[in-house]
Amino acid sequence: MKGETPKHFCSCPVTQCPRHPLNHDEGCDLCIKDNLEKGKMPACMFKAVSEDVSDAKDWTIKGFVDFYLEHDKEDDLAE
Repeated sequence: MKGETPKHFCSCPVTQCPRHPLNHDEGCDLCIKDNLEKGKMPACMFKAVSEDVSDAKDWTIKGFVDFYLEHDKEDDLAE
């Protein structure tokens, strides 16, 4: 399956990562497991909050919460 178009959704742009679903046949499991073991969140979770993740300060769980809260404020202001 390596190099084939994934059969499931994946929004991660880091396709060179060995845990990206394009590079094996185990779906998102390897990425999620690796990130959680390191106390981090996968990029797709950040991208679910905002397509633009350039202002993410770090990929930790706390960093995700901060990113979410900051972007949630922006959504509140837009309403």
